[in-house]
Formats: sequence, structure tokens, C-alpha cells
Amino acid sequence: MDEATGVTYNKGYYDENGKYYGADTVAFKKPDGSYEAHYECEYCGTELEANWKEGFYPSCKNCGAEMKKTPVFIDEILNVGNTNTYYSDSYRSTANNAKSDGKRLLKKLLITFGFAMFSPIIIMVIMYMTITKSMQSVYDDYDYNASEPVQLEEVETNLEIYGTDLYLDEVSPNTYRICTSIDEYEKHLTWDYGAQSYYDYDSNCYLWYNTDVSPNLWQYWYDDIASDSYYGWMECEGDDWYIETSDTDWELYEGDTSNLWHIENPFDE
Repeated sequence: MDEATGVTYNKGYYDENGKYYGADTVAFKKPDGSYEAHYECEYCGTELEANWKEGFYPSCKNCGAEMKKTPVFIDEILNVGNTNTYYSDSYRSTANNAKSDGKRLLKKLLITFGFAMFSPIIIMVIMYMTITKSMQSVYDDYDYNASEPVQLEEVETNLEIYGTDLYLDEVSPNTYRICTSIDEYEKHLTWDYGAQSYYDYDSNCYLWYNTDVSPNLWQYWYDDIASDSYYGWMECEGDDWYIETSDTDWELYEGDTSNLWHIENPFDE
């Protein structure tokens, strides 16, 4: 809390404009351009220390889900020289000047109205309005805007979006559309709580709807293709299949795709 203004700041980081960044959105860049961060899988609890170079976060080797970067604070970041000190002292000086201006105004008002026959309540109201307006004018001159903490939206999980059962209607060869249990459907998938994904026994495939990327899309883990690899999640865009090859890289899959199926994406032509 800034004692001069009464403004409370959340633990985290602020840029030179006062914009707030929470710890879950911060990573510290190394000289080679990578970021070393701590990750945790929100589905199975697996933790991992890994380097990351933007893009997709690492996939969980235990269950295959994309991991989340855990909040991080580095106390040494506070020792950044005189920039923050100057900002703090400058603003504190501004607030103190505003207080001094308010006191001078208050003294003038007391001298002016001290012998007048007004009621104490009216005098207090006039003094309060005058001082408040004066202090606000000083703050406006310095163009200070206190940033509100970033409000992070809660992302819906697959279970919240689709439930434990997924019914699929085949609209073209190996392409499916989500339907309901009362419709004619070709596939019925259930949620695997251990893998935190839907599972198709016929193709030995795990899949989940990734809302952490834009646009949102379905991702598939074909066990016969990925096997024991650390990477191997696949995506289908139009007629092309892509496979994850690193934390940030996806490549066009050159293997046989005749037995691969997918759920159509809203952006498919």
C-alpha cells in the first residue's frame, strides 16, 4: 500500500506505464532467447522445469495434456536501479504537495469563515468539497492513472463444455460432427478421467478440445503413432494433419492418414 495515496498494489510486476502483470503471465528471458519456467499439469498434477521459446507450452509426458506455467516471483527483480525509486519519490512528492495545498486552503477558509454566523455543518461541507477538488486537480496535472489488476477469465473445461459423453455423426469419410444421444451417431466416446481426455477404443485415440490456443480446436493423440514419444499430439486442419515435434513446433505429418479421423473445425472450408 502506498501510504501517501492509500492505493493498494497486488504482488506482481508493473511496467513504466503502471500496467499490472500477474505472476502467471510472466516468464524470465534467458540470453539464448528461451524462458526457464516451472510447469504443472492441471489434470494429473505432474510438475516440470523446462525451457520454453514461446508458442505452445510443453505437453505433459504423463497424460499428454498441455501444461500450465505456474506463477513465479523473483524478488531480485525489485533491484532494478533508480527508475522505480524515482517514480515512487516523484509521485510521493506530488501527493505531499497536494496535501500542503489542501492545508493552505483549509487555513484560508477558517480565517474567512471563522467569524461568520454559518452552522458548523455547512462550513465542513464547503471545506471538504474545496480540498477534494484541489487535490484532484493536482493529480490530474501529473496524469497519474493507477492500473487495476488484470482480471483473468476462467476458461471452461472440456467437461463443462461437452460433458462426460461425446456423440459423433459422420458427415464425410473420417470427418465427424458433434451431435446428441437422440440423433443417429457413429461414435460414442466417454471421458477418461485418468488421461483427462476423451477416448476412442476403435482407433486407440485420445482427444481433447484445446481452448488455450486461438482458434480453439481438437487435438488427437494416436497411440499407435505417438507411442512413447514425449511429443506427438496431432491436429487436423482441412485435409492436412500436423504433428507436434517440440514445445513450440508442429510439422506437416507425412505418414499414412487414411485411418485417421477428426471432428470438423469451425474454420474448415
